[in-house]
Amino acid sequence: MYKSFFLGANSRHGFYSFYDELIDLKSADAVYILKGGPGSGKSSLMKKVAAAAEEKGYEVERIFCSSDPDSLDGIIIPKLSRAVVDGTSPHVVEPAYALAVERYVDLGQFADYPAISKKKDEIIAVKEKYSGFFERVYQRTASAAHIDNEIFDIALSCITTEKLHTKARGIISREIRGKGSGKATKHRFSSAISPKGYVSLFDGKESSFEKTFVLEDNFGIGHFLLVPILKAAEEADFRCIACMNPLIPEKLEHLIIPELSLSFITSTKEHPYTGSCYRHLRLDAMVSSALLKEQKARVSVLRKLKTELLDDACEILKEAKAVHDEMESLYNPHIAFEELYSFAASLSEEIVK
Repeated sequence: MYKSFFLGANSRHGFYSFYDELIDLKSADAVYILKGGPGSGKSSLMKKVAAAAEEKGYEVERIFCSSDPDSLDGIIIPKLSRAVVDGTSPHVVEPAYALAVERYVDLGQFADYPAISKKKDEIIAVKEKYSGFFERVYQRTASAAHIDNEIFDIALSCITTEKLHTKARGIISREIRGKGSGKATKHRFSSAISPKGYVSLFDGKESSFEKTFVLEDNFGIGHFLLVPILKAAEEADFRCIACMNPLIPEKLEHLIIPELSLSFITSTKEHPYTGSCYRHLRLDAMVSSALLKEQKARVSVLRKLKTELLDDACEILKEAKAVHDEMESLYNPHIAFEELYSFAASLSEEIVK
């Protein structure tokens, strides 16, 4: 089972968020919203809570930060219907059912306010420098998405979507059988445009599904195959995880149906899936090679441009992270981490009781 995801993406729209789908609030027992400045220990606290839950034998879903994939933005303990989340910008989280479900955790209580206030001018300067990076990032992602859509349109002119729908109907008749435990689709990202480059959390190491269909798709046409399968699974009341494309969040990239031990993973030349496979679906072969031949040179140029734009976006994000690290270094010396870690231990005990 996949247990690591992103809820935010550096997309063509700017920062795109699924943080409102962290957990079903109406059935949740408790959601802890962490508030605090940079370097105040939010990610460290969540790592300690996650470790405490796993020591007790609970599965933990980890939510990583797309702008720093080594940092946690949230954790979910499904068995306990509890979650902890970083509620600060850019994914600001505010209560829907304050105190009844969500509760604030103020990590500012461990900060030396007078000492930090003396660095006000430095903090303002670094903050202003940091915010300027993302406009440049989103210019690159918007342009890359435009090029991706152009490649998609070329492929679409060389294939009828009915071919994909026919293949989808065959898969549905064989694989989507019986009834699930209740229709509930949650949206996630499994990959990110990040300071570490294009990062994918689906490397096959944690997959335990009986059937994983690998979609060999270099044109982005798999969306038309996956959407009917998702719809059929929802109509049969199966719980699904729809993993969207981080560049174009409207497009379905991967699909997971845990109750059927079934997954569909897209693999491309740039980002190949190397995990276990039940069956390969060569979607590229469905594109007419005769028609595509006329556009081969054009497609090659477009792919190169898209790669260069995304590589540049990742480089800018790397610069942004370095500045963010500089900002954290202004706060870190004035955080009482021993007290924070003691608090994290008691909070872990409360959450995983």
